[in-house]
Order: sequence, then C-alpha cells, then structure tokens
Amino acid sequence: MSIKLRNFLLFLLVVVLIIVFTPIFGSLYDKYFGPVTTWFWGPSHPEYFEGFFISYMFFVPLVVTIFGGIKKYRNLFILLGILLFIDLLLGAWEGLIIDIGVAIVAWLLAQGGLIVYKKLKK
Repeated sequence: MSIKLRNFLLFLLVVVLIIVFTPIFGSLYDKYFGPVTTWFWGPSHPEYFEGFFISYMFFVPLVVTIFGGIKKYRNLFILLGILLFIDLLLGAWEGLIIDIGVAIVAWLLAQGGLIVYKKLKK
C-alpha cells in the first residue's frame, strides 16, 4: 500500500470516527457538565459543538500515535494545537481543560496499545 493511500485512509478513518462519536461525547458532556452556551451562532444542539472538540481530541492522538510515521509527534502537536487555539479564542476554559485531559488519556491508551502490540509481536 502506498504512503499516500495509507494517509488518506487514516484521514478518512479519523473523520468517520469523529462524526460517529460526536453525538455520544456531546451527550456525555451535557449529562455531566451541564448545558453548553456559545457566544456566537450555535447549532440546534450546542453540546455537539463540545462533543466534536472532545471527539477530535480523542481520536486524533489515538490514530496518529498508533499509525503515525517518523514525524508523528510534530504532526500531533500541530493537529492538536489548532483546536486548542480555537478553544483559547472562544474563551472556553472548561472545554480547554477537558480537551487537554482527553488528549492525554487518548495518547496514553495509544502508548499502551503499542506496548501490548510489541510484546505480542515478539
């Protein structure tokens, strides 16, 4: 499989996972942290906005860490930095803290998966 095809399939996988899990993470956010208010126009379900952020912050580190190439950490910091910058611009401090925590948990899960994979490969 060529590198371009692999990267495209990984990108497609991340997009599908984010879209599928956005309502789930949004409803969990609404259940445990209360309703979301946005300072600009909002969707009919504003918790999906934060659900998208949480979903993005979970699946991007997970997929990039597991399947990333040589420059995976540089790419990871760029991809996560964009969303964290948007959180800062919106002034969503609670969302920023939750997103950083979710990214750390996803990265740790990916590292654990890589350790298990290496031990099983031996």
